[in-house]
Amino acid sequence: MPTIIHAADFHIGAKFDFLPAELAAHAVQSQLQALHSLVTHAASSAADAVLIAGDLFDAPEVRPQLSSAVFAVLAKCPCPIFLSPGNHDYYHAGSPYATQPLPSNLHVFTSRTLEPYALEDGKTIIWGAAFQDNKASIPLETELDPAQLNICLVHGELGGASGYNSISESAVISSNFDYIALGHNHRFSGVFRIGHTALSCPGCFSATASNETGVKGYLAGQLEKSNVSLTFHPSEAVEFADVTLPMSGLHNDTALAEALLPKLPTPPNRICLTVHLTGTRMYEPNLSALSRSLRQSFFHASVMDESAATQDLYRYQNDDGLRGTVTRDFMGRMEKCNNDERSYAKLTLALEYALAALDGRELD
Repeated sequence: MPTIIHAADFHIGAKFDFLPAELAAHAVQSQLQALHSLVTHAASSAADAVLIAGDLFDAPEVRPQLSSAVFAVLAKCPCPIFLSPGNHDYYHAGSPYATQPLPSNLHVFTSRTLEPYALEDGKTIIWGAAFQDNKASIPLETELDPAQLNICLVHGELGGASGYNSISESAVISSNFDYIALGHNHRFSGVFRIGHTALSCPGCFSATASNETGVKGYLAGQLEKSNVSLTFHPSEAVEFADVTLPMSGLHNDTALAEALLPKLPTPPNRICLTVHLTGTRMYEPNLSALSRSLRQSFFHASVMDESAATQDLYRYQNDDGLRGTVTRDFMGRMEKCNNDERSYAKLTLALEYALAALDGRELD
């Protein structure tokens, strides 16, 4: 019953070109630090193998300084590492897997078809193959020894027809693998079964785009024929998070900050945060000041104003009808607030809703 770590889609060396240059370089360093933490986990958990299901690098050709730094980290892993190149780091003549010295504990699969590698326990076979271009179709059919624990390691996706090694459910069922370790999709699929075969895609180890929100990581645990016990572990790479804040009822920057604070994710030092201001705003927020304040805590932060300016709240104050009567009534109440900002804000919001109801329109 081997203990394995299953990871994919590190995309080390991604450009992060939406970040300032200094932060982009820092984000790449965080990828290396996160890889080092995975290696440390492999050592502390006495893992028998680390499985990397493609896209260790973000590009098929990598600066030697970067690939050397990555291989130096992997060399510290006390157990063997198996890697099946994917569509971003596909195996070819200029690949770092072909041009750079590889650590002795790293086995890179280079064939277009599945090839076996036996673990030292004498009971486990790792099967893997490589993308040799940015598209691939790797057949799962191969002759397996049913007495062995057979693990398939490939970059690919279940279903679809994208050309990124799409795998059908029927191919999984007929393959008879005990576990299929997938990569490519950047969201964790969970661990599930198709027929008697367990499979999973851990999602990306390191997010590289603002729409790849949420915690990213890898799987670790034990495998056996009748049972797969894998647990998701967060990586320590940069994460992305979106926060939506309705502007309705917020009357100044202090109120905005108080409403935003409980929504902020943690730990901020490695999160790229995007705040979306929505709804109908009652005032013009100081977006640059808010961004500067957030960037003091977060790895990076940006504020997107997607709100709409409210109509003149007192546009009916001289109206002879019901709208004018309601407006003047609320204005009288507001004058009596005596600088009580919270009460003033509640009355303002109440007037907005009252006028929206009289106008026969919905208010966010």
